[in-house]
Amino acid sequence: MNRFALAALAALTISAPAAAGDYRAGGIEVRRPWTRPAQAGMNGVGYLTVANVGAKPVKLMAVETPAARSATIHQSSMAGGVSSMRAVTSGLTIAPGAKLEFAPGGYHLMLMGLKSAQTLGGKTPLTLVFADGRKMRIDLSVEAGPPKADPMAGMHMGH
Repeated sequence: MNRFALAALAALTISAPAAAGDYRAGGIEVRRPWTRPAQAGMNGVGYLTVANVGAKPVKLMAVETPAARSATIHQSSMAGGVSSMRAVTSGLTIAPGAKLEFAPGGYHLMLMGLKSAQTLGGKTPLTLVFADGRKMRIDLSVEAGPPKADPMAGMHMGH
């Protein structure tokens, strides 16, 4: 492989924080990734928002983590007063300009068989795997509940 190809491959697998707790790689932004505290051996759950700020659709195929025996994308739903959960195995496509919310009661990430406790204030490493081979490494912040939105986000300070 030539140097240009190696540099391009490295750029696809490296993600840099866009803001505190947020990540951006190419046309993909991950906002407010978090998880709840959980004991070792138990299952954990991950939440975040994936935004496609690029010009082409992207397809999230899988998630990986060294922190658990396995990690999968799931969807919760309610029908006739009965709650159910199913694994999403065919991936999720995000159109340009759209975002996909992973939140309680909907799409979420299951972390099956945690290898160590997720304690408040800690970080849980996670890798998002896309259909084009791109991998995006992020950390889920371990919090008691959803992180609060920045009240100053979107404000222009230079009137």
